[in-house]
Amino acid sequence: MSVKLSVDRRGSLIRPGAVVLLACACLAACGSSTVQGKSGAVPLAGKGSPLPASWVYFRPGTIASLLVWTVTGDSAHGNYTSSMLDSSGTTVDTNTLSFAGVISGSSVTLNLDGGAGSVSGTVTSGQLQIEIPESDGTIQSVDLVPGTAAAFNSDVAKIQAIVNSNERAAAQQQAAQQQQAAQQQAIANEEAPIDQAAQAVGNDISSVHLDISALQGDESALTGDVQAVQSDISPVQQDAATVTQDISSKDGMACDDARLAQNDAGLGKNDFGLVQNGESAANPDESTLENDLATLKSDWASYQSAQTALPSYSSPSAVSSAQEQAALTQGSQAEAQLSAAETQATSKASSLVAQANQIASSAMAAANRATSGGC
Repeated sequence: MSVKLSVDRRGSLIRPGAVVLLACACLAACGSSTVQGKSGAVPLAGKGSPLPASWVYFRPGTIASLLVWTVTGDSAHGNYTSSMLDSSGTTVDTNTLSFAGVISGSSVTLNLDGGAGSVSGTVTSGQLQIEIPESDGTIQSVDLVPGTAAAFNSDVAKIQAIVNSNERAAAQQQAAQQQQAAQQQAIANEEAPIDQAAQAVGNDISSVHLDISALQGDESALTGDVQAVQSDISPVQQDAATVTQDISSKDGMACDDARLAQNDAGLGKNDFGLVQNGESAANPDESTLENDLATLKSDWASYQSAQTALPSYSSPSAVSSAQEQAALTQGSQAEAQLSAAETQATSKASSLVAQANQIASSAMAAANRATSGGC
């Protein structure tokens, strides 16, 4: 007898109306397959023992195959269909090829349509063994046994169940990854304010240290200005001594040298102006330090508040209370030290200028007394 079935190659129903061949593992296409039909024994021409009209092959979890043929004499034709799990484990690929073949005794040769070549094997009433050449030169043996379309459909369903299980596992894994990512983002959102506040405090401390360096530079400049005033005393003293010599030698140069002493004393007064300018130049640096100290206090309070919200977290930019207090103390000390230096510089420079003026005045007075008619 002959059996006629039809196949939907993308995996829908295979109905009576055309013969179906389920290809082996080396054939691939997309979809899943369900077969409906009927099978029966087909008498081999000239033989007493009939051959089954349909055969099945099943490798658990991997591939299901169905061969349905019509045998007339020594000739056979039909279809060979295979449904197999793809490498991703999430799709059942199905492919169908037609064939025409020759049966000689127990030997079978099937010529596949579509340029797929031919396969050979042996057949008995209980087994159809097909030897399939692989691309690497090896031979794969596929042993089919008598079976119905319903058996094939059952085998395909088992493979599809694996696909469904894999899809559920993949979906669960994706959900877990998304949940983990959401948790990590939530943690990052909680940590970000602490990191930002800690960085702000660290930047403030750096600014305070720069300000302290600027004030130290101002203090050094004041010291240099006072030294300049100090150096002006010596020429005035030398001029006064020359006036004394002039008076003793009566060379008439006493008034001129007394005036020179007054001029040199004026240089000391000019250098005293440098001291005053240096103090003015330090004022912006002092204001900057005061502002940065106030900012540090404010940012420290914000940092403490942010840290309170997540006490278990320690920022990579964390700043200790000791560091914050040290910066505040050092800044205040630098301010006080500069203020004292300014006071001292003003006092000393003023004293030196007064001393130079006194020396010059004494020299002029002596010159006036020694010169007829005065200078």
